[in-house]
Amino acid sequence: MKQIDIVQSLYALLKPLGFKKKKAVWNRSGKSIEVIDFQVSKAGNSATINAGVLDRDIYALLWQKSLPDSVDASLCTIRVRIGELIGGLDHWWPLAESSTASEVTRAVQDYVLPFLQRTQSREAMGDWLVETDVVRKRYPPDILALAIIKDNLGNNTEARELLSELKKGPANA
Repeated sequence: MKQIDIVQSLYALLKPLGFKKKKAVWNRSGKSIEVIDFQVSKAGNSATINAGVLDRDIYALLWQKSLPDSVDASLCTIRVRIGELIGGLDHWWPLAESSTASEVTRAVQDYVLPFLQRTQSREAMGDWLVETDVVRKRYPPDILALAIIKDNLGNNTEARELLSELKKGPANA
């Protein structure tokens, strides 16, 4: 199986749904930007899918710069690796298998597209950040995004508490 075969299979699924492709990254713009990102391992023998939803206003507040023409999953307000959606563990498909293109495409259809659909609103993004325990993970951009969402939804006290916790610095510091 060649990488191009998987990319072409994903393209056939995603283009009719309004996704635009740049290299191996698909973006669909609406109220937010939905992202599906095909990632090949460093060894070049396996691949996975990263996905996310980018809220333009939150991105602008966090990074104070313009969005690039094509957004990859690392820039998203919320993001996930497909394995988390399938069974909670990282999942990579071997590129040597002939069934990989159809399996990856089916997994995107069954897991990633529903994830993108249900996480469009800021409230859903905030819920995802809470469910994935970003506060415990202590990754500042995710905590800041959650604080912005909480504030935007009128939960000003929770937003301030998140920022206060973040200001304390790393755990065990």
